[in-house]
Amino acid sequence: MKYYTSTTEFNCGIDLHARQMYVCVMDRQGQKRVHTNVRDNDFNFFLKLVEPYRHSLTVCCECMFGWYWLADACQNAGLTFVLAHALYVKAIHGGKNKNDRVDSEKLTHLLRSNLIPPAYVYPADKRPLRTLLRQRLFYVWRRSQTRRTRDLWEEALLNAEDHPLRQIALKNDLTMIKHFDTQIFQLEEELQRQTKKVACREYSLLQTVPGIGENLGLTILYEIGDISRFPTVKDFLSYCRLVKGTVASAGKIKGLRGAKLGNPYLRWAFGEAAVIAKRDHYLVGPLSQRLEAQMGGNKFKANTVLAIKLARAVYFMLKNKTVFDPERLVASMQKCFSPGRRPPGSLTGRAKKAMPPPVPEAASCAPSTALCVGQASSPAH
Repeated sequence: MKYYTSTTEFNCGIDLHARQMYVCVMDRQGQKRVHTNVRDNDFNFFLKLVEPYRHSLTVCCECMFGWYWLADACQNAGLTFVLAHALYVKAIHGGKNKNDRVDSEKLTHLLRSNLIPPAYVYPADKRPLRTLLRQRLFYVWRRSQTRRTRDLWEEALLNAEDHPLRQIALKNDLTMIKHFDTQIFQLEEELQRQTKKVACREYSLLQTVPGIGENLGLTILYEIGDISRFPTVKDFLSYCRLVKGTVASAGKIKGLRGAKLGNPYLRWAFGEAAVIAKRDHYLVGPLSQRLEAQMGGNKFKANTVLAIKLARAVYFMLKNKTVFDPERLVASMQKCFSPGRRPPGSLTGRAKKAMPPPVPEAASCAPSTALCVGQASSPAH
């Protein structure tokens, strides 16, 4: 867990809500200078409260629904703003009593003590596109919740239902599906048009990865934001929910934790990309089949390993501005096979014909080819 280091003389913790915010300002010694409630989230009144301390003030609030306006207002006012990771903060502080006044005070204590786990403040100019993309995903998921029966012959479907009330329900489902189709198509057109203006190169690079098409590329691109905010590939994989933390005591691992820490949209996108790549790519498919056989037929675990490999490739591709290199991915995946173990069962059908020749351990890209997958790792990384 990483913590934010406050360098200002005064620190302000805000317990933010939809219609009010409780403000607490402290100095470095922990003496409270302001501790009051601001109704209707009146930011001008807030600026009057903190006016004597604005020359050296850091403002902090927890990551909750509706923090965007406070972050933008503080930036426009020239105030340093820190977004606290709500789940991590909950794990750090606790108490018998909990209310807005206590929460704002504890948040300020954590800030002045350099114990705030920061969350990423997504740039304001990129938020509308990301919001539009998430709206498209919501429509797609809602559409998938309706009846799975979709056919061009709607009359045949309606005639198959004898009960008039069931016919009405089916008509409603078909109408909603058509409406979702129209809205999704319009959103996709606009997202494609805007992306070509602001991130055409990165978007094109992502589509060279097996399993990543137009829509998954948009999701990955806008959920990542700036790839440079991840110092290492391990930080990126952790943010994508592709690795879990461990609980250890006395040198023994007791279990895993942190499965829901990170970005759920990236976890979904790389999981979908792994399934598509495993199904369609002539190199990835046979290797994934071998990996699944080695893992005792555990398809979910094998797909997770492939998702990790694809995420590592995306990280280095965006970092180095290079296209995808399938040979590097193959070499990286072949290192997942345990040496000395009984080889998995023989391949069949299309997978047997498409099975690539073994890649040597020391295989590397040509000198002119930039690194795009990075050093291979075990499935746990």
